[in-house]
Amino acid sequence: MNRNRTCCRALLILSLLVAALRAEEPEGPDSFERAWMIGNAQGVVQQFGDRKVYISLPDGGPRGGQFSRDQSYFILKDFFDGTRTEEFSFLSIRQPEEQQDTAIGLATRTFRRRDSSRMLTDRIFVSLVLEGPRWVVSEIKSVR
Repeated sequence: MNRNRTCCRALLILSLLVAALRAEEPEGPDSFERAWMIGNAQGVVQQFGDRKVYISLPDGGPRGGQFSRDQSYFILKDFFDGTRTEEFSFLSIRQPEEQQDTAIGLATRTFRRRDSSRMLTDRIFVSLVLEGPRWVVSEIKSVR
């Protein structure tokens, strides 16, 4: 019985995480996924909380660092201005059993730099933390 309850709780939490990243929650007009796809820095930043966010985007952004919401907006705006996303979608979102207040999303992105026609692909890891009743982004990391 306890195992079933744990399993149901995990499924509920994962569906809430997916909803938060895809903005099926009423939290804002743009979802993280859609905002990233169309290069909407404000839509991505809407998914941030009160704390600083670690951002590592070697192809057109910082190689790593903690940034405020305002700094993140300008970093992402410059990043989106320098690249064109052709495809962005989450492959998985998982929640570690030992840390119920965190989750990690893995997305793939196909993009090109604005000054090139060559297509590139990377993986984007998005870490989420529970801040009050809301899941918010705590880290965005690109890995080739």
